[in-house]
Amino acid sequence: MADPAVSIVVASNGAPGSVEACLAALHGQVDEAEVIVRERPGALVPELWRDGIDAAVGGVVALTISPMRPAPDWVDRIRERLAEDEVVAGAIDPGDGLRIVDWAEYFCRYARDMRPFERRENPDIPGDNCAYRRELLERTRHLYRDGFWEPEVNRELRAQGVRLWHDPAVVVHQGRSAGFGAFLRQRLVHGRAYGHQRGSRFGRGRNAAGVVLAAVVPLVLVARTAHEVFARGRYRTRFAVALPVLLAFDVAWAGGEALGHLDTLLGR
Repeated sequence: MADPAVSIVVASNGAPGSVEACLAALHGQVDEAEVIVRERPGALVPELWRDGIDAAVGGVVALTISPMRPAPDWVDRIRERLAEDEVVAGAIDPGDGLRIVDWAEYFCRYARDMRPFERRENPDIPGDNCAYRRELLERTRHLYRDGFWEPEVNRELRAQGVRLWHDPAVVVHQGRSAGFGAFLRQRLVHGRAYGHQRGSRFGRGRNAAGVVLAAVVPLVLVARTAHEVFARGRYRTRFAVALPVLLAFDVAWAGGEALGHLDTLLGR
């Protein structure tokens, strides 16, 4: 379309059949929107989001990934919210037919985005279910040339006075993932990028401490996840069953984070 109101960028993470299922969920709610699917072997999701954002022409740009199943009113809710707000992210609930590895991935990534929660300002909104007014992305474009890592962009937007809203009425559901090995590798790579991004703002002493303290990071992450799950009173049994796999994912993240701090120390 010449000037769609909403551009939806879907980054495919390689889960079999996920793109088709995501597009099926969007069917019937995208008459005045464009849907941009980005998929490239070996590419990280932030790189695919960057490419999709660069190609988007809508006044609002919404981001998600292919395993997500947007609710039937997802696009309408985004339009409603961004008529008033500048940035909105929503809830991420588990979908149907999840395996233990999918539950572990869900708890690892999205426990803090699980309903119920109140609409609130939140500096840590999820990139897998969010939308921005286009002008905000244009003025922060220099920050995501290496990939749209939402914490970096959101940090800058908050510094500019932009309010980041987390709204439980904007809902997607997580479907099946690409599997244990794929997510373990993603955790390692994303953790390393996170460690490097943080390390670039720290001195040598703080980066050295980051390498050493990575040993306790998995325990901290598991504790935070457990707090979110038990505070919401949902899926406690599934959390207990998925805990060993979750711990493996958190160990991979911590190892990657340590490597990121080490990269900074060594000037890589």
